[in-house]
Amino acid sequence: MDSLSKKKVDEGNQLLADAAKAMKTSLFKRKPDLDTAADAYSKAGTCFKTAKDFQNAIQAFQNAAQCYEQNNSFFSAAKQYEQVGIIANEIKSFSLVYNSFFKSAELMILNGTRDSAGILLERGASMLKTTDPESSLKLVKRAIQVAEVEDKNHQIVTMYENAVNLALKIEQYTEAIELVDNSLELLEKIGTSEQIIRYILTVCLIHLSKDDWVSAKNYLEKMKQRFSLSCRADELLEIYEEKDDEKFKNLIKNYLGYAVDNEALKIANRIIKSKEWISSIQEHNAPENKNSIQKNSSHVNEVKELDEEEFADGLL
Repeated sequence: MDSLSKKKVDEGNQLLADAAKAMKTSLFKRKPDLDTAADAYSKAGTCFKTAKDFQNAIQAFQNAAQCYEQNNSFFSAAKQYEQVGIIANEIKSFSLVYNSFFKSAELMILNGTRDSAGILLERGASMLKTTDPESSLKLVKRAIQVAEVEDKNHQIVTMYENAVNLALKIEQYTEAIELVDNSLELLEKIGTSEQIIRYILTVCLIHLSKDDWVSAKNYLEKMKQRFSLSCRADELLEIYEEKDDEKFKNLIKNYLGYAVDNEALKIANRIIKSKEWISSIQEHNAPENKNSIQKNSSHVNEVKELDEEEFADGLL
């Protein structure tokens, strides 16, 4: 530990002692001095954070948050939990990241600052997007709930896109379809045709990944009645039913590559690489190959018979 870090740790420990003193009660001091204690804990947390003594920093910020919350200073308590979440992300304690940002957002809501709550939820979700997508999805869904109260429709559309992609990433397909349905209700009012088509294709791909062509077809017909849009979803289903591997690959490359988001595109690529797809192609093409072999065999027999007749009397 360098001299600066040691100095900050010593300073932090002194502030912890000050906080403990402020929390003490006596015959002449019936209640703890929560404001003084919270301020000392918060400053101690900053000292430990500077010294990279992260465990003590987390504990100090949590103590500060509890003091502020007991004193109904919800905004200040929320900021302490935000600091805990940031440090937790740095030390890769991802469950603590989730819990801290969720708690911070709930305190912001109690404080009446819903905008700040939404920002915190999205920030925590962004931190966990790669490392813990399941928890990230929970934070995004809570952010959607917070934003819906404020009628922030365009912001909600973006949140739904993030939520759908996270659900696809962790293969929670039922939830992904539910999120798509909720988003389409909003997009029906303010969305673009590209956004709507993207979701229609995504749900069709989800059904096809389960080899459920019927559900994909039924869903598409339902969406065609609901939205007057032109897209290549019919072509997607036709190619799948025909088990045309080459056409499917060309459709992915030339259309789906830009018509759907990355996670939905991964589903399409998984379909053509799956054992089920490869097996179905082989089965689909087997009768044709068999007929071809039979035709070739018949042709050989015919030639053989002609040769035998031609040379029945021997060579001249």
